Amino acid sequence: MIKVPKLLFVLNTRKNVRSFSITWGKMITLITVGIFLFTFIVILGANFLSNIVYQTKLTRLRKNNNRLVTTFYDLNYRIQKMESDINVLVEKDKALRTYSDLPTIDQDIRKLGVGGRLMPKSDELDELLPGSDIKVSELVNNLDRLAREVKFERLSYETIYDAFRNRSDQIQSTPSIRPVYTGFINDGFGYRRDPFTGRREFHYGIDITSPSGTPVFATADGVVGEARYQGGYGNVVKINHGYGYSTIYAHLSKINVRGGDTVRRGQKVGEVGASGRSTGPHLHYEVKQFNINKNPLDFFFSGYIR
Repeated sequence: MIKVPKLLFVLNTRKNVRSFSITWGKMITLITVGIFLFTFIVILGANFLSNIVYQTKLTRLRKNNNRLVTTFYDLNYRIQKMESDINVLVEKDKALRTYSDLPTIDQDIRKLGVGGRLMPKSDELDELLPGSDIKVSELVNNLDRLAREVKFERLSYETIYDAFRNRSDQIQSTPSIRPVYTGFINDGFGYRRDPFTGRREFHYGIDITSPSGTPVFATADGVVGEARYQGGYGNVVKINHGYGYSTIYAHLSKINVRGGDTVRRGQKVGEVGASGRSTGPHLHYEVKQFNINKNPLDFFFSGYIR
């Protein structure tokens, strides 16, 4: 008969001695079960800890994503603001070119100058902002287009700057400011319905409605050609600025200059009134270049007297 090896454990206490025996088979079974339980507990604990780490990272990613979305919305707003600012620069460019006797840039030429190859739409980029109405690819294309527009305007302004150099006399003689501080334009340059006859007639200047007595300023350096009452124009001042430019200030209530006087830009030449053929206090203002009437709004380079 084969004897099965056993392990004997003796427990010595004060009262008595106890002994326990276990076979190697049971010992191996207990050890196996212990290892399994230990492994299970370790895996369960690791899974629990990894879940905590995952949730922490997920929370951080969500916060970062929200910040990213907010940043892109802010970027989109800034792009729209830049587009508005560039439109203002384009208008200023037109005024500066008129001011410096340069031809304005044709719209088709401008589009050609700022044109270029757009980046192909990328779904991968757009997936950076899931659920958002902002397309990252469109933002990139818009930024690229704005960069080209800014470069185009910079080159245009460099051309204008070159035209301005060594031409200070001509610049000072070119109408470039509003003839009155306050008031609003009641009638513009071009065809309109005559307030007296009701017929459609061409209006060769602009009418700026302003309170009677409002100061009227010369819009450029020059010499007063006429300063007198002249029929429908009422009290009128005409200034010859040289370089083909002349200006007319009509319906004045008061004239502060005489024929032959030399005036400077921003110098007071009269006051707003309703003299002559007028429906109320206003200034009728005209700009001529080589005796051809021009739209005075094209010569409002600055709204302030300098």
